[in-house]
Amino acid sequence: MVNYACKFIILHLLNSLVSTSSFPTINDTTNTTAQRNKPDGRIVGGTEAYIYQFPYQVSIQQEGAHRCGGAVYSQTIIVSAAHCFELWDMPELYAVRAGSTEHASGGVYLPVRRIIVHAQFKPPNGIDNDIAVLALAYSLPFNIYIQPIPLATRADMTTAIQTVYYVSGWGATVEGSRMKAPRLRFAAVRAVQQNACKAALAGIVSVTGGMLCAGVPGGGQDSCQGDSGGPLAGYLRGRLVLVGIVSFGVGCGRPNYPGIYTRVAEYVDWIDFAASRI
Repeated sequence: MVNYACKFIILHLLNSLVSTSSFPTINDTTNTTAQRNKPDGRIVGGTEAYIYQFPYQVSIQQEGAHRCGGAVYSQTIIVSAAHCFELWDMPELYAVRAGSTEHASGGVYLPVRRIIVHAQFKPPNGIDNDIAVLALAYSLPFNIYIQPIPLATRADMTTAIQTVYYVSGWGATVEGSRMKAPRLRFAAVRAVQQNACKAALAGIVSVTGGMLCAGVPGGGQDSCQGDSGGPLAGYLRGRLVLVGIVSFGVGCGRPNYPGIYTRVAEYVDWIDFAASRI
């Protein structure tokens, strides 16, 4: 079953605070069936994290409860997934919590002023263009807990083969669960070549150029329900950038089924334009 999931990405703090050595590596050989059946957190197969490691990460709340993740684009703009906002024309129902390891408390809590969903996002007939931007009613106070993340460009993505990415969030512990993790978690996943992803998902979904695939060959590390809209980040050409937005997957952490993310590099112009007009 194709499953929209709320997924988040590991964010870069500042090189003086967090180095790549702080992040886990992918171990494809020790990912046993027993380990997959007993996930290590809401991010399936993940590890507990702290918001200063992911200062671009936010919790998007609907009527006071965690709904999806998002990434900080600027002091007033958040990037997320279109499928998170069925009620996009009622922004008063949404708010953003930033700067907190916990989605239910701490940090700053700001109302959403406006939501723009990509005009070509048209489920259930298609799941391409799964991207949205949110305008906040007030500005975020940038500090070590709240920072923007640069958008990956097409030039960045030419170096992305076999790159390790980081996905983070407060999503479900196991596939199908509605329970949210109280504290932020993250997992390491590897970029999957587009042709391999198309083959893996043939007959299930049509993988387009606006999508990016990432996962672990043996499964066991992935985003899940509650992580949607969150950032997928990676170090490309010497800097940490927003590579993807958690979109959907076939279950959570299943072997041979990579997670699907909106490919940010294909939407840089759209994001910049929407952010300037919102």
